Amino acid sequence: MDIARKIARIIFPHYRFGETKIDDAIKLVKLGVGGFCLYGGSVDEVVETIRILRSHSDHPLLFAGDFENGVGQWVSGATKLPPNMAICASGDISIARRKAEITAIEADSLGVDWVFAPVVDIADNHSNPIVNIRAFSDNIESIVDFARSYISGLNSFNILNSIKHFPGHGSTSVDSHLVLPELNKSFNDIYNFEMHPFRCLLDVCDCVMVGHIKVTSIDNLNPASVSKKFISDILRDKLNYHGVVITDALMMKAINDDIDAGVKAFISGADILLYPNDPYKLYETLLSRYSKGEISESQIDLSLKRLNKLISKRMISNYRTKDLGVIGSKEHKAFVSSISSKCISWVKEEKGIKGKIFYFELPQTQSVKGNVFIDELKKLGIRIVDCVSDCDVIVVGIFSKPKAFSGSINLIDSEKEKIDEMISTGKKIIMVSFGSPFVFDGYINKVDGLLCCFCDLEEFQLTAARAICGEKVYGRMPVRVNE
Repeated sequence: MDIARKIARIIFPHYRFGETKIDDAIKLVKLGVGGFCLYGGSVDEVVETIRILRSHSDHPLLFAGDFENGVGQWVSGATKLPPNMAICASGDISIARRKAEITAIEADSLGVDWVFAPVVDIADNHSNPIVNIRAFSDNIESIVDFARSYISGLNSFNILNSIKHFPGHGSTSVDSHLVLPELNKSFNDIYNFEMHPFRCLLDVCDCVMVGHIKVTSIDNLNPASVSKKFISDILRDKLNYHGVVITDALMMKAINDDIDAGVKAFISGADILLYPNDPYKLYETLLSRYSKGEISESQIDLSLKRLNKLISKRMISNYRTKDLGVIGSKEHKAFVSSISSKCISWVKEEKGIKGKIFYFELPQTQSVKGNVFIDELKKLGIRIVDCVSDCDVIVVGIFSKPKAFSGSINLIDSEKEKIDEMISTGKKIIMVSFGSPFVFDGYINKVDGLLCCFCDLEEFQLTAARAICGEKVYGRMPVRVNE
């Protein structure tokens, strides 16, 4: 293989259904890219696109997806699964494994090789707008146990994993999709806290995704994703990790110049450059740097050797007959229903409401997100009223969860004022979070009930309605909530 083809293979562009044109992706395949990260699409669209792109490649392509919460997170018709924090609230690591198995079964059926999960960041900063419920816990031992079980589930179907976001994104307070997060901690603090889950999981991971996170005490010039000190000196040498290293998406705004960052990342020890804005420009720049002697062929060969190990792991599955019937199957959806009562957690329990309810949601939008929750309350004999003065209980449904490029999480001041207004009525109040548990900070002693569902999946909405009507739920909060 000539050097140009070798260089192309370390680049993994994105394929966004409804935006990317198949002919453009075919051109990238013919250039020699190593694979794609897929976003969106229906089951049929994903299967056919993978088939077409593979048919034009002279080497095995790897297809990846950010399927942290199941394939249904991105692919319509596939199964949506609860986030990591909900899974950890169950206290049962076998549920993490089953979550991963379902993800792996459906990904494998589509022809997707690689799931960019699990997140092993520590959920210790309540104002972090991008980690939050994507993390298992704020307890390191729990994170390691649940992540290890999740990885074993992916491995059972030869689906590749990726622990992320090294050296740890949980303590930061901004979204790296928008700006560059900084951690002002010493090396020892980072090593013993943020890096701890990564250190414990290097023996079972297929890949480490390095985040766009700046730690000034270690490298005051570069984020970890493009830092030789982080990738080569710490991850490779100190932690003795010699597997695949992939950057977080280079198009993220934490990186000012994705082309320069891509080159820096590779020179610093990364093997795969993920989702550049302009893969052709990155390719040409890497080729130019090679011709100038700034990049060696031996380094490229080493990265391809690591990549080929992942391809070998997937080869057995790629030749196996695919059963599309398993995608979004009744069995997989039944799993979500079966674990909902094990995951949903009371922060402050209110045992069985009666009478009339006034229900409102935050953030307030034109459409109601809790329709399934409301309908189930009605089936349980609860009357929903339109006026606070007519109700016995006020129920606040809060839909706050991480969303890339939003830059915000939890409650804003105007929403807190709305809750305070409800508290001033003297009515019984129950707050139900269908996302972040940290919306409860400051309310433990102010309201009567706090119920955390961690997600707004229909199965969890049904169980939440039954829970506030007195049915038992068994989850235990995997993170602290401040009084």
